[in-house]
Amino acid sequence: MLAILSTLRFRITILYVLIFGVILFIFSTILYFVYQRNLVEDFNAALYHRALGIKRSVSINVHGQLEINQALIAESGRVLPFQFGDEYIEIRAPDGKSLARSNNLGKNSIPFDPATLSIMREGRFLLQTIDATRGGTPFWGRGDLRLVSMSLVAQGELQLLLQLGVSTRAHDQSLFRLRAALFFIGIPLTLFLAGAGGWWLAGRAFDPINRVVAAAQRLSAERLDERLPVPAAEDEVRHLTLTLNEMLDRLEKAFQSQQRFVADASHELKTPLTILMGELDVLRQQARSVEDYRKFLSSASEELQRLSQIIQNLLLLAQADSGKPLVLREGVRLEEVVLEVVERLQPFAKRAQAQVRVNMDTRFEIAEEPFTVRGDADLLGSLFFNLVHNAIKHSAAGQSVEVRLDCAADGPRVSVRDRGSGIRPEELHRIFERFHRAENPTRQDVSGTGLGLTIARWIAETHGARISVESKPAEGSVFMVTFSGFRPLDSG
Repeated sequence: MLAILSTLRFRITILYVLIFGVILFIFSTILYFVYQRNLVEDFNAALYHRALGIKRSVSINVHGQLEINQALIAESGRVLPFQFGDEYIEIRAPDGKSLARSNNLGKNSIPFDPATLSIMREGRFLLQTIDATRGGTPFWGRGDLRLVSMSLVAQGELQLLLQLGVSTRAHDQSLFRLRAALFFIGIPLTLFLAGAGGWWLAGRAFDPINRVVAAAQRLSAERLDERLPVPAAEDEVRHLTLTLNEMLDRLEKAFQSQQRFVADASHELKTPLTILMGELDVLRQQARSVEDYRKFLSSASEELQRLSQIIQNLLLLAQADSGKPLVLREGVRLEEVVLEVVERLQPFAKRAQAQVRVNMDTRFEIAEEPFTVRGDADLLGSLFFNLVHNAIKHSAAGQSVEVRLDCAADGPRVSVRDRGSGIRPEELHRIFERFHRAENPTRQDVSGTGLGLTIARWIAETHGARISVESKPAEGSVFMVTFSGFRPLDSG
């Protein structure tokens, strides 16, 4: 039961019933008061016309005696019948003294207020309601007494005062039946039916969502290739389903990439560790010379450097995968970063029998404002280090690597050109993938983790730059990093 009460379907049904109930209650209340006003007006009109009929049957003869034409009273009743039960009639003299009354009054008298004489002398009539709770038991039975008072004026003088009263019981019963029909039967029954209809409609509306939920519950890490059923109707549920399917596409790619990343990272970390362990086992088998130990330490140092580079690259990739934006507020001069990277790689270039040359656009030298970008100097250093390091590794012995800084149409550009074997066209679109290493037929001793270009692309994109590559087999490759939309850093 609690589970049903907590469902969105139940809450929507309750909200629907509440809104419908408020509207229905307001409408019923307005209807009731309009009916009540019309009923009161009809009641007063019927009472007034009945009093006029009785008034025409009452007169004073030449002897000053009261005469009542009973036939005329009956006839006026037939012409305009009054349907609200017994009527109570009393005729009074101008001083308020009772002259005649209907038999059903018995010894009772219709309440009379002397203050009404001033109104009666003007020939007007007066409508009053006598509360049934005033005094003892009312002589007219249940309900209040609705009373009309009229004057009989001759030659400008008040001769008689006519009082006609009827019980409001029938009027009250009619209003009570309407209240019961509206507020005790009509509204509750309508709200019950509205609730049942709202529950059914909400269920029909949530059926597509329930099917999506059921399909989503069947998904697992082993079934990420499945997709949610897309409804045919062009509605919000279809849009939600398409959005979820797009999210599942991204999740599947991310999961596959993560699995591939873990497998490749394990393999990359395992290789240098296996080499180290194998060399240690060989070294332990028998005594070695100092030269053997020196060679082992040199080899171990290289493998440890490789492990360190792999771990550093993996940390950078983890930072990239976290999606946490970097705050790039530092002003970084591109020429300084590039020159520092080239200086660091000179020993490596010397061992690889390659030369690294730096060319700079003259506009870098003569510009009043240095070409400075907002960024992280260490990350930009890693970006250019990877590009220059790769260019040195893939260059043939004796060839040069050219690093050029120039000003392109859309911003500063740093390009790194090598004179190696180039990249085959079918591999160009994969070189930025993790752990992908292109074949190099001219340099069989090239080693690496396959993470450098992946990290380079992430750093470039983080700084709002664009990295691209052009390559021709047997001629070499050129990697270009363009800082599009560049604006010189304000001096303030």
